[in-house]
Amino acid sequence: MDLTLASVTALMRDTLVAPRDTATRIMDMNPPDDARWLGFVIVVVLSVLVGQASVLLLGEAAFGGSLIFMAVFQTMILLGLVVAVQTIGRRAGGSGTFPDALLLLAWLQFVMIAVQIAQLVVLLVVPPLFGLVTMASLAIFMWLLVNFTMALHGFTSALKVAVGTVFAFFALAVVFAIVLTFLGLVPQDMQ
Repeated sequence: MDLTLASVTALMRDTLVAPRDTATRIMDMNPPDDARWLGFVIVVVLSVLVGQASVLLLGEAAFGGSLIFMAVFQTMILLGLVVAVQTIGRRAGGSGTFPDALLLLAWLQFVMIAVQIAQLVVLLVVPPLFGLVTMASLAIFMWLLVNFTMALHGFTSALKVAVGTVFAFFALAVVFAIVLTFLGLVPQDMQ
């Protein structure tokens, strides 16, 4: 596996242009489980650092005030997404495995970190375009998630996967809101 800047940049470009084929290539690399988990941890750390940098650049208060809290929160969200993609896909007749779901979603998150950095640059350089870039970022995320899920599970209908993904997001959001409420982590405005 070649991890030079040129090869990673090329893989990111391929991910955006042909996500399903690139996801298959990534799975075919078949890194050991330790490397998959290490990649997961690295993207969590990078996500927290980029998130904190964006908060500081915007002059806003840090979420939760703690990098540890943010790391735990980011880990829960990303790991929940890995489990959901693997479990829901399997129940829908897919053949994906947890290690491959972990690998693909760690890579997806890495690509989205690059997109988030681009968003920050746009916000600092051309603020009026920030909303448009944010919508494009959401579209990129959904595009990649649907295609990665198709590659992971061997699905052939992008429409079915997209609809399933949207419904799963709503269901998971409700469950997540209930869990956060039971843990006493509700927004200040709602107390």
